[in-house]
Amino acid sequence: MVCHVADGTLKSSAAWFADPKANVSAHYIVGMDGSVIQSVQELDAAYHAGLWPMNLRSIGIEHEGEPRSGPWTPSEAQLQASAELVGGVCKRYSIPVNRLHITGHNEVQPDRSARKGCPGPTWPWARYLSMVAAAVNPQPAHQPAHQPSPDDKRTVLLFDPATNQQVGTGTLINGTDKIYVTPR
Repeated sequence: MVCHVADGTLKSSAAWFADPKANVSAHYIVGMDGSVIQSVQELDAAYHAGLWPMNLRSIGIEHEGEPRSGPWTPSEAQLQASAELVGGVCKRYSIPVNRLHITGHNEVQPDRSARKGCPGPTWPWARYLSMVAAAVNPQPAHQPAHQPSPDDKRTVLLFDPATNQQVGTGTLINGTDKIYVTPR
């Protein structure tokens, strides 16, 4: 996965990638508002990394922005949408969520000065990887523990494990680990 920042809007980036004269593309573009446009199918090569071997083995994620205007930081909606997108791709192709497999364009060819700001020094890598990991392995929302009423009781059947024969009944007292046995 290679993260980029475009110097332009979502719409202008999509138009640029659709123009055959541009000779550049990325698989996805993520807008500041969290919207996502797919420009290239995931299993096809996009012209995004600057190195053909990297283009063949990576997926490019472009982010709407204006880094020429000064320090650029993704919006919260953009970061969340990008993390969910990248998490889905990681899940589909069993890509590990780490900096070796999710990288910035500036790290593909660090000696090329034009790429040093892509995605730039303000990209929140640690937070982003945490968000991607959460998208890959979502944790269930915390459910408050059910607080049963002490009056909440259920009848249970008791069985002999050796014979699988019922040997009695009991009353399970919810909220405890107790069963009160009813004599036969």
